[in-house]
Order: sequence, then structure tokens, then C-alpha cells
Amino acid sequence: MEPYIIGIDLGTGSTKAVALNYSGEVIASSQFHYSSLDTPHGYSEQDPEIIWKAFRNCLIDVTNILKHVPFAVSFSSCMHSLIIIDRNNLPLTNLITWADTRSEKIAEEIRQSVMAEAIYTQSGTPIHSMSPLCKIIWFGRNEPEIFTKAFKFISIKEFIWYRLFGVYEIDQSIASATGLFNIETNIWNQQSLQLCGINVEQLSAIMPTNFMRANIIPEIADELKIAQETAFCIGASDGCLANIGSFSVEPGTAALTIGTSGAVRIVHNSPVFNFGAMIFNYVLEADTFICGAPVNNGGNVLEWMMKNFLENINPVEK
Repeated sequence: MEPYIIGIDLGTGSTKAVALNYSGEVIASSQFHYSSLDTPHGYSEQDPEIIWKAFRNCLIDVTNILKHVPFAVSFSSCMHSLIIIDRNNLPLTNLITWADTRSEKIAEEIRQSVMAEAIYTQSGTPIHSMSPLCKIIWFGRNEPEIFTKAFKFISIKEFIWYRLFGVYEIDQSIASATGLFNIETNIWNQQSLQLCGINVEQLSAIMPTNFMRANIIPEIADELKIAQETAFCIGASDGCLANIGSFSVEPGTAALTIGTSGAVRIVHNSPVFNFGAMIFNYVLEADTFICGAPVNNGGNVLEWMMKNFLENINPVEK
């Protein structure tokens, strides 16, 4: 049997899995789509259980096609997501996606404050409603009952990872997109935590992007139809990995990607700060940063057009 690995991406519109042999050839793939919940204007939420099911179905699909289990699985994930978890390790909220703008006024308030530039340069993350930094502050001010019950503030990747292993761990790449991480010291940023009113214990342990863990929880291994000893690499964010996947890693080369949103990115050996433009600086690995700028509207514009116009068009009778 030909050995293979699986790369799996937890995206905003779908979860995708691609199996590669050791020569780098694609030998199987799977994709499961989902949509955001019907929420008030400015809110963007998803049911994390739907994404778990898509993740599970992608893995089962690929292993069914190839008739044996992979040697390893590696993660890519969308950035800026937030789920608040209680002390029973159950969600107190839905998944709040990057597209959620309910904390827009909070982001503007921080941008106008004396600490704004320090927070930006420490974290490398634009001060924007997309970031968990602003979302957590919003919950503290507007949903105090949820906020006071919070045991952990996590992303969708951490939600899946905890389901697999029963531990809360986050890679440096996803952490560097939260506004809570210090990209110089590679630890949680105390000034950001003080601003949010949370502590380090409410966040996951930070791991390098090549960190691997095996021996998933036995009943989860049975559910996924995968060997318990299968190795999982924690991986990085979709934005950072897009540059690797498109071979845009050399000086003078930029990657332009359009998914649900869009972004242009370069690889640099140090952060490229511009407070006025809010250039992002996300960690790929030690001394390697993905720097660039995003736009919130990409492929989601087509989804909006189809939902609001094409579904309501009746065929013309001839």
C-alpha cells in the first residue's frame, strides 16, 4: 500500500482534505461545504459541530478512497475565529468568524487610544473587528454572563484539536492572528490580555507550527475510522500556508489569494509595520513572517449575489 499524508483545511465556507503520496502527487481529495447561521446584521457565526462533522467526513472520505489510513495529517485553518468554552469544555457560543463586525466600534476606540500603536506592533495583527482581541472585549461589555463563565477562548482549530487529544494547544501562526500574541517574544501579550480582562490560563498552550502529536482519544479514532497512533501536525493558518502552496516564498514575490475573503502577502524575515495601513504580520515559523493586507470581500460576493439575485430570477418562457 502506498503511504500518504493528508492536508486538511478548516475554511470559512468548507473543509477540504487532500491526500498526497511521498512524491507530492495528489491521490485523493474531499470537500464538505457549510454556510454561516442566520444571525443579526454584522454578526457572522457558525455551528462548530457542523465543522467537526465536515472534518470527520473529509477524513473518512479520503481513507475510504485509498483503503488504508494515512501516515500523518496536517492542519490549515482560517484565522481570527473565536469560540468561548465553559469549564465542562463545552461551547458557550457559536464559532464567531473573522467576518463578524459587531466589535467594530471597539476596534475604532482602540485605534484612537494611546496604546494603539504598541498593541499593533507587539501583536502584528491589525486592530480590527475581525480579531479575537476586539471580539473578547465585546463579550466582556455586552455578554457579561457568558464572559464570566469563560474557561477558554479558542479558535476552530483548537476546538478540533481538543476533540482529538483532550488538550488545548494552538500554533504560533493562528496565535499571531488573534491580537493577543506577542510576535517578538512568542508568548501571549500581557498588554493585550489586560485590555481584554483575561489571563494566560484562559488561552491555549502555544506550539511551533511543526509540532506533532499522536495517540488521539480512542473513541474519536473509532469515529474517524483512523489509527489511534496516526500523527497530527498542528500546522499553521490558511493565509501563511497559501504562500507556501503557491511557491511565493522568495524575495520580490507576492501571493494574491481569493477565497471567501482575499489578501496579498509576501514572506519576510522580519515584520513590516505600517500603523496607518495596518499591514498584518503573521508568524509562519521562527524568523519567518507573512506580511500583507486583506479585503473582507472575495468569493463571498458571488455567494451574496447568487443568494440575493439569482435564486429569485424566474426562467423566461419562450
